[in-house]
Amino acid sequence: MDTFLYKELTASDKVIFAKAFQIALQIWGKDDCWCMKKSSNSIFKGFTTGKEKFLTYRGKDARPLMLSIAGYSSDPCKNVIVKRSTCKSPYCLNPSHYYWGTRADVAIENKMKGKKSLNKELIIKLRQEKTQGISSLQISKNYRMPYHTVRRICNNEIYESVESTTENKLIWQNVESICAKLILDYPEEAKNFNLKYYVTKELECPWHQKSTKPHKGNFGLMGECLDCMKEIKNGRATVDVRNFDFRWYWQVKSFWDKVDIKGDDECWPWRGPTKKNGSESVAYFPSPFHASNTQSAPRVAFWLSRGYTGKYRVFTKKTCKPFCCNPRHLTIKDLKDYDPPQKIQCIKLTHDDIIKHYKEREGNTQKE
Repeated sequence: MDTFLYKELTASDKVIFAKAFQIALQIWGKDDCWCMKKSSNSIFKGFTTGKEKFLTYRGKDARPLMLSIAGYSSDPCKNVIVKRSTCKSPYCLNPSHYYWGTRADVAIENKMKGKKSLNKELIIKLRQEKTQGISSLQISKNYRMPYHTVRRICNNEIYESVESTTENKLIWQNVESICAKLILDYPEEAKNFNLKYYVTKELECPWHQKSTKPHKGNFGLMGECLDCMKEIKNGRATVDVRNFDFRWYWQVKSFWDKVDIKGDDECWPWRGPTKKNGSESVAYFPSPFHASNTQSAPRVAFWLSRGYTGKYRVFTKKTCKPFCCNPRHLTIKDLKDYDPPQKIQCIKLTHDDIIKHYKEREGNTQKE
């Protein structure tokens, strides 16, 4: 790895760069074109396609970095970045589609792009026929190819590594080891990346139910579920365990069992555990956006009655009793245009038939 090329990147940018290759490899594999022009995945936002002939990363030519992560650096004799004719996109991120070469290599690769018949198999066959004593002139006539191209191919002046089966293996070994080293060197940045990427793309908020699309992989910068935010803005306020998938049922029910639920306009005191001499409430409710598995009771009450808001802080009214969990008394001061609900639409702490509910959910999942 050429550390000189990476010195102007921040630790976070280095981790994102390395992660991009790991994720692209999972999505497209080793051989396909990784065209950034066609990708909408958030991990690739650092790459831009504003330049006409090459990909950039954080405003700089991405190709030297791509070759560096593949374990290659330029030398005085071969200092031109060559795009293989394997794919046509100038914005391809696949490191095996580039190599350090000369301007002559660029010309040959450009020629191969327009000739589908000229491939690795044919090049190997031409060389084999040459070793069998057939002249370059005769080969060029047999295959209707320019004589000078056949001569250079048969003399190994071009495509000298075409018969090598170890080149690509070496590239991917280097990519794997260098990416791993970059990520290992910056553990905190790697941890932040995993939280931001994997949670927002693969996990779900508590309101998601199996075999449905909403409330999954649709999070904002504060970890808030964007599907929930729409419902909150529309005034959703409900204390109903039936809104949640069965796997959440006991956790949701356990929370509300610790709340003293009173009238719509009264405070709903928290009867669960506290800490710091009773100055803070403690409600067990794991969240992928928080290091701790416990939250304040008003925050969890907001999540389970109005919607999942991630890291946004939840506040009660100034006149409220300590740790009030009444959804109508809970607000998020950082958000504008989100008014408190006019009423609590439903209070339902049990299923009429929990076994029936479980069987229905499992049956729907198996059908899917």
